[in-house]
Amino acid sequence: MDAFRFCPELFETRTDVIGMLSEHNFDWLSHYSSVDPIHDLYGIEVCGIHDEGDAGDILDLLMEMFPAWTPSCMCYKDYGREPGWKARVFRDQGRPREEWSTVE
Repeated sequence: MDAFRFCPELFETRTDVIGMLSEHNFDWLSHYSSVDPIHDLYGIEVCGIHDEGDAGDILDLLMEMFPAWTPSCMCYKDYGREPGWKARVFRDQGRPREEWSTVE
């Protein structure tokens, strides 16, 4: 994983996901607030989903679109600019969690 990677083709993927959401009657601002590329993990996330049931359905749709990708756990964000449920899938694994210790 490269934390500074930029994958412009994910913007086309984003457009495809927005189209798929629309085909399944999920409308921007009514059901979710954004669809964003995840460049470092090569993935896509739908944020600000208002209803938990819709979030599960959207995650299922993402998994159908990208069967080889890894689904992330659905989570609820209750702060910031886009509160609501988040559904995400990604192709690449993240780097291991960094842990620091002091040497004595």
